[in-house]
Amino acid sequence: MELHDVLRELVTEHGSAILDDAAGFRGVLDDVLAEDQATTGDINLLVDAVRFGVLSPLREMIDGGADPGRAVEEAGLRLARDRGGDDHAASSWAAAVLGYAVGTVPAAVVLRYRTSRPASGQLPPPTAAPAPGPAASPYQSPPPTAWPPAPPVHQSAPQPTVSPTPAPPPYAAPAAYPSGPGGYAPPGGFGAPPPKKRGAAVWIAAAVAGVVVVGGGVAAAVALSGGGKDPDPKKVESSGPKEPDVDVTPAALDERYGTLASKISAGTTDCKADQPGSGETEVVQCSVSTGTLRLVTYADDAAFTAARTARFDYRAGTMSADNGATALYEYDPERGGTTDPAVVYWDSKGAKQSALLEGEGTATIDAVVASFTSTSPRVTEPTAPAHPKLIEFIKINMDPAKCTRERTFFTGETEESSCETDDSGIIVSVGRYSTRKEMKADRKYYKKQYDEAGTQGGGGTWRFGEGEAEGGYYAYLDSSGETATVYWDWNADDCYCYGVARNFEGDLEGLEKWWPSDD
Repeated sequence: MELHDVLRELVTEHGSAILDDAAGFRGVLDDVLAEDQATTGDINLLVDAVRFGVLSPLREMIDGGADPGRAVEEAGLRLARDRGGDDHAASSWAAAVLGYAVGTVPAAVVLRYRTSRPASGQLPPPTAAPAPGPAASPYQSPPPTAWPPAPPVHQSAPQPTVSPTPAPPPYAAPAAYPSGPGGYAPPGGFGAPPPKKRGAAVWIAAAVAGVVVVGGGVAAAVALSGGGKDPDPKKVESSGPKEPDVDVTPAALDERYGTLASKISAGTTDCKADQPGSGETEVVQCSVSTGTLRLVTYADDAAFTAARTARFDYRAGTMSADNGATALYEYDPERGGTTDPAVVYWDSKGAKQSALLEGEGTATIDAVVASFTSTSPRVTEPTAPAHPKLIEFIKINMDPAKCTRERTFFTGETEESSCETDDSGIIVSVGRYSTRKEMKADRKYYKKQYDEAGTQGGGGTWRFGEGEAEGGYYAYLDSSGETATVYWDWNADDCYCYGVARNFEGDLEGLEKWWPSDD
């Protein structure tokens, strides 16, 4: 029996109360699990998931209508950060197992993470049928509908004239990433409805229309060719799209796209001109060692702005910078918890051009960034906090110069940084959400952790000064006594900023002394 099924039986027999206490839960697991059912790493991970209160917010998200797969990803990302690590897949697995144990998360979500977890906490390989693969990415366009071929046309007696049934338009990928509330697009892991089948009457009408079209086409060809004579081959023009007349040699690309990088052709092979889409005047696609490079020149400022806006989606795993004249966007699928490719995008408003490096196969974000760097780009990755209100927030008790940008952990964050302090035992993360609602959801999570903690520090709300917007502050020690946490935020206009400081030696008193009050 698999581990998640064992936990499901335990909860069925003894109730979900066994998931309320981390120490008691470890004792239960030690008593009932066989050696081949879980590694020590698996057990530690599940116990930490109980200790950090993963189950409660997971249930709240799903009860509130969130997709179970997406809720597990969000709970896993938070658990990974609470544990002070970066093992998101393993943490999501732990959240899924607990959710399955109480009947909230489907088994398919658990199995999705069983095969994708790193070796550090890997379960033994399954002996049953292979588990379903990862759910389809929320940002991946579905393939075009494959319509069955029309029946063959038979020459027979004249048929009644029937207006042709228009063919379905080809699928067009959305201009922007689809998103739901809070900038999130639900995964498609639980299947989309199958395409509707055309009825027999439609196909009969299409076949008849084919006779009319073919007959008319033959008559027209005969009339134009002078009664069946072979047309002059010099006068016959191809009906297909013409290949764009674009110079794709390395020197030409470096010259035309010089505002993006001084050596845009570095590492490229097999460069080809593609047909421009709406609002585009030139498209070139090249192969690189990590995947593909796509270069686009836009027809006008509106088309350029629309393309940039579509790219900046603020999902978990992103890092971005936009100074108006240029912009940079990166996406790390490992941190974002998806199977989407690693991406680096950058652009130039003055030239109305953009470049997109997209990884293929197992290409990591680090490998794609290396391809980006090799072009000597005109833009650079952000290394420090950027938003002026977030910088003001950091200055309350830290030096912004000691904060380093990193890719975000949570959906809706515009930026996130890790900060060094004078106390080497304190680890700090600061960030900014795009909306007040998202920041308050973060506050709600830490308030709940504070309320349920056995050891509480100072608590409640506080203000940065007379007349300023409210802020939240919660300090607590987890049930193991190993991790002390202080959370604070600032609900000021255009800030929506938060900070989380942790001490993994359980020194809550020292952590609160480090964080200054507003007295």
